[in-house]
Amino acid sequence: MSSHMLNGQKSSATSNSNSNSNNNNSKASSYYPPPTAKYEDIAQSSDLFWATLEAFHKSFGDKFKVPTVGGKALDLHRLFVEVTSRGGLGKVIRDRRWKEVVVVFNFPTTITSASFVLRKYYLSLLYHFEQVYYFRKEAPSSSMPDAVSGSSLDNGSASPEEGSTINQLGGQGMFHPRHFIHSSLII
Repeated sequence: MSSHMLNGQKSSATSNSNSNSNNNNSKASSYYPPPTAKYEDIAQSSDLFWATLEAFHKSFGDKFKVPTVGGKALDLHRLFVEVTSRGGLGKVIRDRRWKEVVVVFNFPTTITSASFVLRKYYLSLLYHFEQVYYFRKEAPSSSMPDAVSGSSLDNGSASPEEGSTINQLGGQGMFHPRHFIHSSLII
């Protein structure tokens, strides 16, 4: 098992698996599940987006619940499209374009933490989905954008056309996105 330091927190990419595996000598890499649809189709079809996102989270054994912001269900499809149309989360943060994304949602002025809340939900629910469906990555990076400070911790993804680098993380089984969520995002 390999562990990595992320923002001062030790994290590892492993899954629960039987310890009496016959293949103890091989070191399996942690990978995302393969994409089941094209980015363009997901961006155009809200129904396809929701079905694909729910299946993506289900593949990790996560119960998927749509968050509410300002008393309304957050439109994760719209959030995903707004961020990816600007080059993905890392680029939005680097180019300081997060305010452009927030303004699209027309939140009441009483929601002063809208930017933080949207980033938090993007990181916890959409960031790894973005890596698979927008950047076509096969494995997670060992770092990700920091939602609190706004800095990017080099995810190596400037655009989906550049191809994907497979970062091999030690561990067995499939990658679980919860292992890379920034600890200060838990409210």
